[in-house]
Amino acid sequence: MTDQATFDAVDAALIAVLQVDGRTPLTELARIVRLGTSATRSRLIRLEERAIITGYTATVPPAAAGFALHAVVRMKVHGSLFDQVNDVIQQEPQVVRCLRITGESCYSIEILAHDMTDLERITSRFSRIGSITTDLVYEVVTDRGTPVISRESTPNTTSRPCC
Repeated sequence: MTDQATFDAVDAALIAVLQVDGRTPLTELARIVRLGTSATRSRLIRLEERAIITGYTATVPPAAAGFALHAVVRMKVHGSLFDQVNDVIQQEPQVVRCLRITGESCYSIEILAHDMTDLERITSRFSRIGSITTDLVYEVVTDRGTPVISRESTPNTTSRPCC
């Protein structure tokens, strides 16, 4: 478990910059938060060790990677079959997000597929576990991920100014 709510304004500023551009050089980060390079590096290491920063990634549009279809599968599962959902997800890397949800469905699963045959192959595995409804995505209107951290939106931050 992380102690995400216990970082100060300097940490929040570092996180906010990295959320916008994860390739910001260490010297630029240090300049922005008004710390030395060594102190900035130490803060980043602590944020990583505490799992507040969990990685740095490259974003590749699905179409550029050969995925022509984006689907949302809603699935209702009964009883002991819940354990099998995770098994299928672990075997299908094209499942990009799975949410266990309230309401009529138990899960909302996002899948990227090369074509209809590929999508059918994946969804048929889920249909053996529960009842499914599959919707194709026309357009991703917004995909923000985690909101950019700001001092104003950060819970339990100290009042120490950073910039």
